[in-house]
Amino acid sequence: MKSSEHGTSLHPNAGEACASVPEFRRLKYFYGQMLSADDFNLEQAYFREKLKLHNRCLHGYGVVCGLLVEPVPIPKECVPVEEENQWKDLFAELAELLEERAKQQAAAAGNPVDTTDVDKKIDTLRVKLAQFYKEHCREEPRTHVRIDCGLALDCQGNELVINKPVHVDLLQWLSNDDYKRVQHGAHTLYVSLCYCEQSLDPVRPVVADACGSLSSCNYGKIQDTFRIQVTVDPPIHDDRCETCCSSCKEPCLLLAKITGFIPGYELHHQHIHNEVRRPLSRYVPAGITGVSWQHGHTYTSAEAAALLGTFHPKGDHPKGLKICFSRPIAVSTIRHGVMDVWRIEGGRGRSASITNRSGKFIDLPPSGYTDHIYYRDTTGEHLDAGDRVLIILRTDFLLDKCCQPVDGENTGGRVPQLEEYVEKYGVTPHEPDVCRIPPSGYLPWRSGNSIPGGKFESWFYVRERDGYREHGESGETSS
Repeated sequence: MKSSEHGTSLHPNAGEACASVPEFRRLKYFYGQMLSADDFNLEQAYFREKLKLHNRCLHGYGVVCGLLVEPVPIPKECVPVEEENQWKDLFAELAELLEERAKQQAAAAGNPVDTTDVDKKIDTLRVKLAQFYKEHCREEPRTHVRIDCGLALDCQGNELVINKPVHVDLLQWLSNDDYKRVQHGAHTLYVSLCYCEQSLDPVRPVVADACGSLSSCNYGKIQDTFRIQVTVDPPIHDDRCETCCSSCKEPCLLLAKITGFIPGYELHHQHIHNEVRRPLSRYVPAGITGVSWQHGHTYTSAEAAALLGTFHPKGDHPKGLKICFSRPIAVSTIRHGVMDVWRIEGGRGRSASITNRSGKFIDLPPSGYTDHIYYRDTTGEHLDAGDRVLIILRTDFLLDKCCQPVDGENTGGRVPQLEEYVEKYGVTPHEPDVCRIPPSGYLPWRSGNSIPGGKFESWFYVRERDGYREHGESGETSS
């Protein structure tokens, strides 16, 4: 214990330190004090580290706004038709071979696979393309993306600011090893943003330093800036439950995942997945990413029974309603009562009677965590035309690995139907006339309002015949 004129202070043991929490020292000024460059650097570091700690512990990290990654069209050249067709044929053949090689590697599931024949064909085509560019004085097309203006905080508390759109040549920013992997068929890339400092304004000192040396030149300013990182392997996933007092393993902030990448081929919006980024938060709660039905849609009685997995003693037994989560949730929290399915009687006769469709969760692992659930209707009862099936999942009670509840609010009823069920029932997704894009600025929608917990609600209707698909505001089915 050490006393000072301001009171008593406690000093921690020298060998024990909390990760990512620095010591804070600042200058105490007095008349006649001699100040050096180290003193002024210490003064700056005090406020910078305070700000970074504030950012990390009060706000968390992630994208604040903007920074969307978008495709950039490849400029079209005015060339003879024969020359253009020759280039397209070579490029298409190369793309097919790269795709074939990727499929072989995927089928091998990490085991050694002999791709010698395909590699030789790929190398031969690359030589032909290089000769083609040389003979016709054409530049090899480059695949670019654009990062829009925006603001983010990295996991160390640094601000990442882009005040002018940045065009990124994806091949240029790859490491040598990743470049070779792309040349041999790697199709997936990850684009990240990293904080760095840039020294500016070189000046000549006029006084020697304490050691008596006089350097010829020093930089007089430091600018906070950024660098682009493009990799074939995904960045290390941050599975920490809190971002304040523990260090992060990956300081760069992931912005987008790019699929279907072939050098020289133009990317489109479906190839760029901005949804992999982290929104600004101390913790990103799990959400619902897809369900097996389309919200507000109308199904036949048979289709509704199949969706619900309604038990029938002589029929098939579908698994029932499927709900997928963005992060695994604890199986022990998936208990009887967290989910209810209600039948609200409709039609032209008696209506408004509400009955519970009792059911059970099936195919759950005995313990651990799962990223999806199935809920099967066990009543065996028939649904009539005009009925509404109301589904309620109380996500306050579903906890993830960090003991945080699922963020389950079905905002706008926009949680999408799972692709496998879209194909099965031939349902065309409804195109809303307003709010087509989530507040995040990119698709797809998912549940949640950034507050853990809540209640997921959704419904669908039972129609009379195949010509009836939509359900009007009046409560009656219409063609």
